[in-house]
Amino acid sequence: MSAPRIRPETPSPYPLPQQERGVLGYSLKSVAKFFLKLILFYTLLVVPWPGVQQGYASLFCDAGNLAFRSFGSAGRTRFRLLDPPPANKNAVDYEIKLENIRTRAGGTFERDRSTRKMGYLPAAFAVSLVLATPIPWRRRLAAIVWAMGLMIAFVGFQLTLELVDAFSNPGVLNQFELGLWTKRLLGVLIKVVVKSPVAAYIAPIFVWILVTFRRDDWAKLLMSSDSPCMDNS
Repeated sequence: MSAPRIRPETPSPYPLPQQERGVLGYSLKSVAKFFLKLILFYTLLVVPWPGVQQGYASLFCDAGNLAFRSFGSAGRTRFRLLDPPPANKNAVDYEIKLENIRTRAGGTFERDRSTRKMGYLPAAFAVSLVLATPIPWRRRLAAIVWAMGLMIAFVGFQLTLELVDAFSNPGVLNQFELGLWTKRLLGVLIKVVVKSPVAAYIAPIFVWILVTFRRDDWAKLLMSSDSPCMDNS
């Protein structure tokens, strides 16, 4: 009995459709969905600002007084809300009183950014990034707590740099003797970390990556592009 004859088929010139992949194995639809969620959550957190401005600014100053009331061996600071509060939401709404108890000299550290720009908006962006990430809600809530803590620490670091700079300037408030190159390095750090508007949005991205993704998430991202590395929810 002869073997059946098999007619070879000519390969189709048209390749079979494949699932479109965009960023790190995720479809472009998933990436677009993430950014839409990010915009939505950020908008929801930013819109209520006029209603929470006084409360947040007061909390900001209370935290500043708790953390920086004594600064160095002779420095004293006092965070104070401006009264009346500014009508413009982006206007500076607080000031810092400085005192050197050794020389009995005092002054006002005039601010160039409001509590909204320095604290509220970066924290809102970090929280929005976490909320938009497709991981289980239990992980999201834990990540939000860590993100808020790290963003508070970042603002504290910014204020520390500025206060060291203020108390190291020549004059009656001086309590830190910094060398020429140390003072210049401090100035560069302040320009990059504090004054730059980009830093207010780069820092939340690093915080989001740090608190949201686990080691196995990164392993799946690097090893496989065929299945999502996180549970959708």
